[in-house]
Amino acid sequence: MLTPLQKQTAQAIVNLFETSSARGDYGAVTVIPGDTGHLSFGRSQTTLGSGNLHALLQRYCSNAGARFGPRLAPWLERVEQRDTTLDHELRLHNLLRATADDPVMREMQDLFFDEGYWQPAARIAAGMGITTPLGLAVVYDSP
Repeated sequence: MLTPLQKQTAQAIVNLFETSSARGDYGAVTVIPGDTGHLSFGRSQTTLGSGNLHALLQRYCSNAGARFGPRLAPWLERVEQRDTTLDHELRLHNLLRATADDPVMREMQDLFFDEGYWQPAARIAAGMGITTPLGLAVVYDSP
């Protein structure tokens, strides 16, 4: 079991690679040509191609306090369909960046990445006998 500082450090390593910031960039929007994930967004870069971007945005829009929820809602169907033309929809990219200023989005991302990525990685690592913070960081960043 890692200490809170070890967990933060392991996550910071991955965040640095994903967003160039140890704390992650809640408003980071990335499209890398040829990347099967297509449009990626957020502190730890969840992707359109995986379907997880839809899961995050749906969760956010379902929160009554989501300041940008009404503006994002019209995009949800295309995100759910994994519409790769969204890679080039600058209006959506700018809206996603703007959500980083909303504490609700930050909280949703923290919960989403912890529940959907960190906790499963910790279980997998434990099952493999991986106990070091760096080892867990590697599992956390693996598909």
